[in-house]
Amino acid sequence: MIGPQIRAIAWAQFRTMRNHLPRTNAGTILLWLLALVWHGIFAALGVLLAVELPKVPLEELRAWVPVGLLAVFLFWQLVPLFTLSGGWSLQLNKLQIYPVSTGSLFGIETFLRLTTAPEMVSVLAGAFIGLVRNVEVPLGAPLFLLVFIPLNLFLSLGIREFILHAFERNRFRELFAILIIGIAILPQLLARTELGRRLTPYFLAIARGNFTPWRQVSDLSVGSFSLLDILLVVWISVFYLFARWQFEKGLRQDDSFRAGGTPVAPRAGTETAARPKRLLDIPNLLFKDPLAALLQKEFRSLVRMPRFRITFGMACVFSVILFLPVGLNSARGHSTFMRDNFLPAVTLYGLLLLSDVLLINAFGFDRRAAQIYFVAPIPLESVLKAKNLTAIFFIAVQATVVLLLAMTMRMGVTPLNIGNAVAAAAVVGVYFLCIGNFTSIAMPRPTDPAQTLRKQGGGKMQFWFILCSLGMFLLVGFAFLARWATQRSWAALAVLLIEFAIGLIVYRIATQSAIERAQRARENLIEALSRGASPIGLGGS
Repeated sequence: MIGPQIRAIAWAQFRTMRNHLPRTNAGTILLWLLALVWHGIFAALGVLLAVELPKVPLEELRAWVPVGLLAVFLFWQLVPLFTLSGGWSLQLNKLQIYPVSTGSLFGIETFLRLTTAPEMVSVLAGAFIGLVRNVEVPLGAPLFLLVFIPLNLFLSLGIREFILHAFERNRFRELFAILIIGIAILPQLLARTELGRRLTPYFLAIARGNFTPWRQVSDLSVGSFSLLDILLVVWISVFYLFARWQFEKGLRQDDSFRAGGTPVAPRAGTETAARPKRLLDIPNLLFKDPLAALLQKEFRSLVRMPRFRITFGMACVFSVILFLPVGLNSARGHSTFMRDNFLPAVTLYGLLLLSDVLLINAFGFDRRAAQIYFVAPIPLESVLKAKNLTAIFFIAVQATVVLLLAMTMRMGVTPLNIGNAVAAAAVVGVYFLCIGNFTSIAMPRPTDPAQTLRKQGGGKMQFWFILCSLGMFLLVGFAFLARWATQRSWAALAVLLIEFAIGLIVYRIATQSAIERAQRARENLIEALSRGASPIGLGGS
């Protein structure tokens, strides 16, 4: 029964994607080209393995194939955590009305785990061909290399389901975000510090451990059979049971599969909750309605959204941790560029992370509720101004947190660096607001605030995000070019101030243009923000 169901879901997905083909543009083409280059690198690695492995002696294969399989295993399981992407996955809320069995859903979801690391399939295919062509490897033994694929698929599904539903728990969501941040920063620490060289022998020992699944797959694929290889069946069974348990547990807990909602118990501790409430009332003291009410609404809604909270935490903390090894490494070497400019670099990287949820798609979290802005007696200019002021506030908080962390870590914080960081953030922020007001109206896209591990931007939005990143480098690059040309530290700050003044003029013109466009295309805006998902979606939360 699973075959017809897979075909039906695949056909529905194909028809959904086909409806988008007429709107394919330069942004989508560029993203496809970038993806082609990325996957081409791993395809080339697979070809290299297919060509070179036949020349490797059997003893060296026994020593190094398990190391390669461990690298494949780590890539398959950890890279989706680095990128906060779960690959393609079933949209259960679209499938709950159909008579699809749990086993079929599990089979389809397991198969879709191939999309989390398709690069590794290319690498394993190349290794398989290379081992087949090696005359010292027994005929048929390389087929055991293919067993490594379902093993990774089951574990990938189990980890994904575990993390997704852990993120749904308010008490553990931020803790798991910190865990993922720690995992993501580990390669930087290993590559740029002495820790990596010290841990290399331990990595090789783990790769060649007798009781590990990659070692057993390696032994079988090169023809070295032993009684310990039966443990591979145990490993696959354990990963399968773990994946099945987590998947069925997720189905039971998924709100999409419940007949009704769960009543929410009243919270205790009203005195503790009163302080944040008083803080959120500050806009009433600084602004008049309707702007004050809109600001209150933005603050209250954003701080409750899991996606925003995690993104904001990453912008404040992850950006510092990510650049910390580079700054320390730069301080020890002859070049001190990164250490001298640590604060501006970290601040801008955090701003880039926040732009996805605050600037480039400002109406994304509102979704279909955005129609209230067009039926209520509120000027759209006030709505955009409220969203822009909210973005400025959180960018300022992020810059302050980064500054405090940099001062705590003594990463070369000087008054000039603070000035450059503030000026750079102001310049990039004002230009991002100009672009964001346009893209929020011209290319609106609904964003589910509860989904934390899904990239919800389309091809156009990601193309504009890339353009914004390039624009950020150009704006800041001109400032550093001026400092290099004049050999004066204040030159960079002067260029940034000029760019900021120009940005204010551009912001006024761009915002007015965006408002006029929104009034003309209000139906398209509301329709785009009310759009649902396809049966199979990118990522999952």
